[in-house]
Amino acid sequence: MNDTGQSVKKALLYGFAGALLFPLVYECYANVMQGLAIFIAAAGCVFVAVKLFPYKCKDALPAIAFFIVISAGLGLFLEIMAHDSVVSFLEKNSKYFHLSFKETVYFAAKIFVCYLLSFIVYLGKVGITSAAAKIRSNGEKTADYIDNAFDDDNEE
Repeated sequence: MNDTGQSVKKALLYGFAGALLFPLVYECYANVMQGLAIFIAAAGCVFVAVKLFPYKCKDALPAIAFFIVISAGLGLFLEIMAHDSVVSFLEKNSKYFHLSFKETVYFAAKIFVCYLLSFIVYLGKVGITSAAAKIRSNGEKTADYIDNAFDDDNEE
């Protein structure tokens, strides 16, 4: 299997895992602790970006986009399907806190930023790697110039 197929296969796997975690993150955000929920989402997105480090940009960036589509789309569907069951379960055992529309929009915006974090982390790695290669190349060129500057064969 080529790199594109492998990266998409990983993105599909992580997308399904993220979709299963999406309802958990939403309910944690609404009822437990907002910071913990956002941390879990951000950690998951960074994990996916790190797992896609070995792939080239042309393979990893579409895989990250595929992960986001699968995770967010299927996760939203699962949240809609499971929400009533979770509410009834929590109301039997404790108090359930409903998010207002404004709070739900804030949640969606924070999750969107977490998803963008996957791109930022991957592109940051690409930028740092490119900068390190450029610095290494410049160092080697400088060493060659210095060696050639003291070469007696080039004097006329």
